[in-house]
Amino acid sequence: MNLNDKKIDRSVLMILIPIAILLVLILILLYNFGSASRHTAKSMVENALLKETGDFAAQINDELDVMTRMGEAFRDMIILTPVNKSIDTLPIIGTLCNNSDAYMVVYCNAEGVGLTQNGIKVNVSKDNFLNPENNHSQYYAYLQKENIMQAEAVVSVIPIIKEDQVDGYILMYYSVSRIRKIFTQTPAFADAFFIFSVDEGLIITTEDLNAPPPVGTTQLQLLAEMDPAMDPTPVQAAMANQQNFSLNLAIKDDPHYVIYSPIGINAWYIAIGFEEAQYDQLLIDQWGSMRNLITYLLVVIFIFVFGVIGTMVLMRIFYQKHHRKLQTAVDLDLLTGLNNKMATERKIKQYLIDHPETSAILCVLDLDNFKEINDSLGHVVGDDVLKMIGAILRDRFGDDHVVGRVGGDEFIIFIKAITTAAALVEIQKVRDLIDTPVLSGETEIAISFSIGVAEYPADAADFKELYTIADNALYQAKKNGKNQLYKAVNKQTSINESEKGVANEE
Repeated sequence: MNLNDKKIDRSVLMILIPIAILLVLILILLYNFGSASRHTAKSMVENALLKETGDFAAQINDELDVMTRMGEAFRDMIILTPVNKSIDTLPIIGTLCNNSDAYMVVYCNAEGVGLTQNGIKVNVSKDNFLNPENNHSQYYAYLQKENIMQAEAVVSVIPIIKEDQVDGYILMYYSVSRIRKIFTQTPAFADAFFIFSVDEGLIITTEDLNAPPPVGTTQLQLLAEMDPAMDPTPVQAAMANQQNFSLNLAIKDDPHYVIYSPIGINAWYIAIGFEEAQYDQLLIDQWGSMRNLITYLLVVIFIFVFGVIGTMVLMRIFYQKHHRKLQTAVDLDLLTGLNNKMATERKIKQYLIDHPETSAILCVLDLDNFKEINDSLGHVVGDDVLKMIGAILRDRFGDDHVVGRVGGDEFIIFIKAITTAAALVEIQKVRDLIDTPVLSGETEIAISFSIGVAEYPADAADFKELYTIADNALYQAKKNGKNQLYKAVNKQTSINESEKGVANEE
């Protein structure tokens, strides 16, 4: 484990210890909270149900409001943009439709003639909801079946005012089925029914009623049918004042606790009816709910804790992976793709530390007469030669050994875990490099190497000394005429002196 890894582990511990302490404190607080919460409260249940219903009504209002505000912003664009023909608005209303909750957007003139976002010509006057006398302000209309796509819709009518006159409209159609979908996807309403009414209490859609009411039924008519003994006066008063209210309905043999909440648009209401058995169970099991809440909090806490731990583990993995990538990038010689000088020295030193008893060979290679190649053929060709030599060295030695470029035309090959017999084979590979021609374009360039070799641990016990011996051997090879490998003789290794291109130190 390197120093960076140790720092990371200390950082992890510094985070985990406070989290563990915090977890213990939270568990103590939850235990005290649970002990103090063994009671029931009818108001809490009712307030919770009222809140769920109010939140649902607010969600519908918010969706329609956001959709309308987008329409008003695009309306302002149309006012500021010269519009000679309705077709000129297609890019605007198309973008509006694609980026809002409206399933269809129509631009029309004051008489209702216009285009949908798809360029379909329409006349919405047949739906009888345009009202030029409506004080030039936006309003909503409900259509049981609009005449364009034959769908049940809530329409946001946005007048376009020019010179204090209604010049046209942006019409945004919001699907009523979307409201039903939101209701059915809300877990709190899993065992409840839903009623949505518009102006004058007209019911436009229901969900999960045993017998949906006939078309044209109002809220009061449906309530009278559900519970003939119910007094409608409080209901009428609450609806007139756009207030939240609740009531118990004796629906035949299936009593319900029903909450009414205004949507905030015209006189539109939603009603959500919870089974009385469900309501009573909430009262009876109030402590059970608290207990479930505590369990839920515990689960959330443990998920959070394990999530933090898991995140730290993943961050460590990603850090190590990223660190390796960065280390690889930092270690590379940009020209040849081999290890650079610092990386070469570091990897060799680390290997000697990790394998003090294992034999190895250090070869220092230097191109003969490289300056002449640069001077006669140019530095570009010289760079190509170095790149091709790098590729050759990497191909022959790069997978299992350390290969690096440590100077302009100086390379190092460090051959790991070598025996005497294997040393002769590997040295022969190094010798072969002396007679290796390279190609630059269509030009074949003859190159030669002077190579100095030192063995570990026979010649030296550390990298610095080992490199000094190999570098001195390289100097001797240069001095003896270049194009040869020179190696010091030691007691453990014997080199065949008759092989061409090899010199031995006396």
